Amino acid sequence: MRVLLLGATGLTGGLVLSELLRRDEVESINLPVRRPLSLDHRKLHQQEIDFDCMDDNAGLFQVDVIICCLGTTIKKAGSQEQFRKVDFGYALK
Repeated sequence: MRVLLLGATGLTGGLVLSELLRRDEVESINLPVRRPLSLDHRKLHQQEIDFDCMDDNAGLFQVDVIICCLGTTIKKAGSQEQFRKVDFGYALK
């Protein structure tokens, strides 16, 4: 199974990633990230992307399963608008 995991650098995404790496049925994990993880594993395929331009990286989405763990806080996002963009807007793209 080929998986795309959005939000792998966050708390929830990190836990999901650990579980995916353990699973024998998972053959590859595409990770579109804003900042790279220091983790190296044969299943991982990290690519730094601009989440505002996800269409430029359509190849990453050629998978069997998509898991979205994107999320932020208003404090981290800086505004209600940015919070909504991350928690709602990116997930719908």
